[in-house]
Amino acid sequence: IADHFPIRFTEWVMMLPTFGMAAAFKASPDMFAVSPSFDLLGRWAEEATWGLIVLACGVVRMAALTINGTFKGFRFSPHLRFGASLAGIVFWSQFTLGFLIAWLTGQGAPSAVVAYGTFCAMELANLVRSGSDIGKDIRGG
Repeated sequence: IADHFPIRFTEWVMMLPTFGMAAAFKASPDMFAVSPSFDLLGRWAEEATWGLIVLACGVVRMAALTINGTFKGFRFSPHLRFGASLAGIVFWSQFTLGFLIAWLTGQGAPSAVVAYGTFCAMELANLVRSGSDIGKDIRGG
């Protein structure tokens, strides 16, 4: 784990908002009622559902990063990391889209679009990096 930490830094960092958001949903089960910016997200799914989804994303990522390099014979580690990054980008993109639509319809501020959009960019970088690792494995490099 320690050997791969520098190159996987953004993957480890993305566990913070993932588990943090899961905790926020648990601590504030009425989160969507606080701001009209959450209106569209609330129509797509309830807070508890969003919380379970983001918690699952975090658990998958933690498992993938823990397995990564720990078991030398396990060659599907990059695939797990790719899946975790894909799940992360899907989750954060839905949040970004929900807040973008809220802002465009005059129900919110653009600050959340910037924040969650940055999470999407980090997950895209993670997706590219893990995809590259899969390609190297396929090519035998």
